[in-house]
Amino acid sequence: MAVRAFWDALAANIHRLTLAEWIQIISAIGAVTAAVAAASAARSGRGAARTAAKQLPELQKQVEINAAQAKVADEQVVLAQEMLKAASAAAREAARARTDERAPLVVALLEAPQWPPLVDATRDRMPYGNELRLLDHRSVAQAEAASPARLFARDGERHQLLWFQTRGVLINEGTTTARVRLDDEAQFVEATAARRERLLRPGEVARFEWGAGHTIAEWADAREKPEPPNPLGACFLTITVFDSFEHGIFDHIHVVMSGRPIVPVDDSFDEVRLASRESEAEMGVTVFPTRRTYRSDGSRRDPLPWDSTYAAWWRQNGRRTAERA
Repeated sequence: MAVRAFWDALAANIHRLTLAEWIQIISAIGAVTAAVAAASAARSGRGAARTAAKQLPELQKQVEINAAQAKVADEQVVLAQEMLKAASAAAREAARARTDERAPLVVALLEAPQWPPLVDATRDRMPYGNELRLLDHRSVAQAEAASPARLFARDGERHQLLWFQTRGVLINEGTTTARVRLDDEAQFVEATAARRERLLRPGEVARFEWGAGHTIAEWADAREKPEPPNPLGACFLTITVFDSFEHGIFDHIHVVMSGRPIVPVDDSFDEVRLASRESEAEMGVTVFPTRRTYRSDGSRRDPLPWDSTYAAWWRQNGRRTAERA
């Protein structure tokens, strides 16, 4: 009603208004329009707020449902991955079992090192690849049996090589033919074109011999400094067995010959000599359980069975090239 009265009064007096009064009237109309728009917006905002307040619990509930579904989905993914891993492992083990059924199985048996050892005054280390092999008849001929009566001063002839011979047999207890490869300082006793590699048929036995050693100074160091375990008192051999199947096996038989054949004279290492008795030298041979790898697994480099035993010494002194791995 007030607005209608305003417009009636304006119409009746419109011809009497001055410019200033027209400006005031237009400003007032603008203010009223703005106020009306603000009131309308406020009413719309209050309505939207009331609507949002009603919908918020439902939205919160939906968020919680979605989170729970996402958690279940993640758990299902993890479960599926575990099932895939288990299935892959089962398939791999089944394939390995089939491979084992047709694979050769070679067993190694070795004698104790021959006593007394040999000493070679012409060698100051184990032979390199292109040098005369240790078990060559010429090498054996130039060596002589070591004697406890001979003394070696600390700065004297301790550079000479003191080495041992031992013999062993390889037996193929499997159902298929094996290829057997020996390290450089081991060889098969039977004369063959390849002294370090041969075929071993099921049930067949092959005799082999192995020679290895250290200088007298190194053997003395193993006796004088036994802790941490000193690899200068050990010699290492690896026998490799494999078959001819595409998805076949590689077996590694690791052997250690160790002891302390050099002893001090009068409890002083200024002079040393060979032990008087074999038992005093504590020489022995250890054959570790066979380690099998499968061609299907690809190539890999596993730690050798003696790595942990001599790790502390190697950290202090560096890895010895005399080690045959």
